Amino acid sequence: MSIDSLTTLLREVHQEVRTHRYTHALTIIRDAKIIDLHNLYLLALEQFVAALPSPESPEFSAQRFAEDEQLLALLIDRAVNDRSRRDTRRTEGSVMPDERTIALERIKNQYFRRTDQFIEAKEFGRALEEIQRIAFFDPENIVVKEYQQKIAQLAELHRKA
Repeated sequence: MSIDSLTTLLREVHQEVRTHRYTHALTIIRDAKIIDLHNLYLLALEQFVAALPSPESPEFSAQRFAEDEQLLALLIDRAVNDRSRRDTRRTEGSVMPDERTIALERIKNQYFRRTDQFIEAKEFGRALEEIQRIAFFDPENIVVKEYQQKIAQLAELHRKA
């Protein structure tokens, strides 16, 4: 992936977050992560977007959204700069991700997509089951923990409605 491709993807992420389409933003971030597995800022960006409160949430406010948008822009800038920095330092002996690692990331992305589909369908129990499958592959994944909390919050909001 070129730096231009990453920049384009991350602009799309920013636009999706602006319109509160967090699920689509996460999908784009996960696609970028498959291609640039060593970019720690993409992981931070994924965690950040996964934790954003939905507009229906009591935690949401215009001021917080403006602050979150500034942080998002900073994370995107850092992700692009990190890729650029690593590209300039790249040597012939640099380690590229192996096929197993890439395959594992793709499997996790499929589970995340299904989780997002269940959330959109308000099938929170099934969403929780799907996110647990990722925990099997990656038990320390912070995004999984964020998703579990978000699903619990959404289920609670749905019960109250």
